[in-house]
Amino acid sequence: MPEFDTKQLSRHEKEMAIQISEMEKYKWICSERNGHDAGKHAYFEWTQKYGRKVREWLESLSDEEIDTYFANVSDRIKNYIYEKVH
Repeated sequence: MPEFDTKQLSRHEKEMAIQISEMEKYKWICSERNGHDAGKHAYFEWTQKYGRKVREWLESLSDEEIDTYFANVSDRIKNYIYEKVH
């Protein structure tokens, strides 16, 4: 994967990466609980249950707080966002 400076990502792009990271955590939890890959259903369920609340929460954070959460997002997700928008 290409190396890039995460400062090249906008706040909105960082928020998207954080949301994807949370969706993947939810999918993992659902998969463990059900004993099989929860698949796309878990993403849909997360969006329905938590999407709006998480977006509102992210919008309430300062840029520094967003950067702190974004720092914990996997490089795979960061690269995915970067490749999609640049």
